[in-house]
Amino acid sequence: MKKITAGDIMHVYGGFGQESDYNVRLVIRLKDEIDGNMLQEAVASAAGRYPYLLLKMKRNDNEIYYEENNEPIAVLNTKKRVTLGAEETGYHMWAVCYFEDKIYLDFYHGLCDGTGMYMVLSTILYYYTKLRYGDVESEGIRTLDDEIEPEEYIDPQDLLPEIDISNIPTPQLEPAFSLIEDGGLTPCEQKLYDVVIPEKDFLKFSSANDASPGVMVSILIARTIDKLFPERNKGIMGSYVINARPMLHAPKTHHNCVSTVFFDYSGKIRKMPFDRQCTVYRGKTFIQSEEERIQKAMTVGSSRNKAIAKATPQVEAKMQTYGMMLSKGRKLFTCMVSYVGKWKYPSVGKYIKEFWTHVPNANGFLVEIAAVNGKIFMTMHQNFEEDILVRAFEKELTENGISFETTEMLNDVAHMDLPEKV
Repeated sequence: MKKITAGDIMHVYGGFGQESDYNVRLVIRLKDEIDGNMLQEAVASAAGRYPYLLLKMKRNDNEIYYEENNEPIAVLNTKKRVTLGAEETGYHMWAVCYFEDKIYLDFYHGLCDGTGMYMVLSTILYYYTKLRYGDVESEGIRTLDDEIEPEEYIDPQDLLPEIDISNIPTPQLEPAFSLIEDGGLTPCEQKLYDVVIPEKDFLKFSSANDASPGVMVSILIARTIDKLFPERNKGIMGSYVINARPMLHAPKTHHNCVSTVFFDYSGKIRKMPFDRQCTVYRGKTFIQSEEERIQKAMTVGSSRNKAIAKATPQVEAKMQTYGMMLSKGRKLFTCMVSYVGKWKYPSVGKYIKEFWTHVPNANGFLVEIAAVNGKIFMTMHQNFEEDILVRAFEKELTENGISFETTEMLNDVAHMDLPEKV
């Protein structure tokens, strides 16, 4: 039996508590049509490098847990939504699909965060491009030649001290402006907009205004919402997701290990010149990413997660409790932005034409950003019908001389069912 860790427990029970397909789909378009046999071989090699991710989910009355899974990772010739943890995917928590010139890595978010998933993806693409093209390097990519270290599968939040949280007051944060509840937009099944822009142009624009790509997107989204909904009783609050591994000194872990920077778009910030707004947001990022601050916050959070798990012995109670916590947390933000960073492996990256990150929940409005081979790929997720926010964002790009191409689609992340009780 492999227990759910402190860093993953909210994602596992909270996801099921919200009846969410809590999976991520990484979509990679390569320069040529995919060779299914080569991909099958590449995935088998990658699976051998991550034996600690070859798992089958189980549950009993008291907990959800994992067991080892000796079935091969599924490689399916389809672009349709599959179901993880089911017969078609060998009951694994991840699977690989392909169609024409695209590879789709479907991954359970309760097992890995974006950084963990990208590491698996880099290994798959390394072995595939090595078979297909031959001239790739493995520097920085985990391969079968490497020793598997415990730091890869240990959750650093399990190692944080358990503190008494009974006397620690829960911050009383105000709910943020909601695009649906307060803005009156029409709820619907999640819609995705894939937006590609030239990296050179966007970096030039960002740098000129003292902003990183993630901070710049956060500012532009906040400004756009402010213009669309100037009369509000609630403030605009953005969430900027950051990798907490450096602060916990755990660079190799695959577990969920992220924190968030709060980006309030106050009246004071609104009145500032654009470059000053970017500087303020950069400052907020630096301050809220400070190591001691992150360590303290994650110690409190992991202690709270552990305490709740002990206090709620039944699976259904855990799902309800963590699900409510997840829902309450999401009400704190109007929008979210996540940027894992530029693709780090150029010898593989030169074969990548597109790189999209599709996630299961829009959280109102969420932007996932990837960058590779001279382009930035942004997927905008929303759970409302109207396209006014996307079009207004595109207008911001146009007014700043940045070209773009946008494609609309419906949510395509894998399904996920709660395992049968044993």
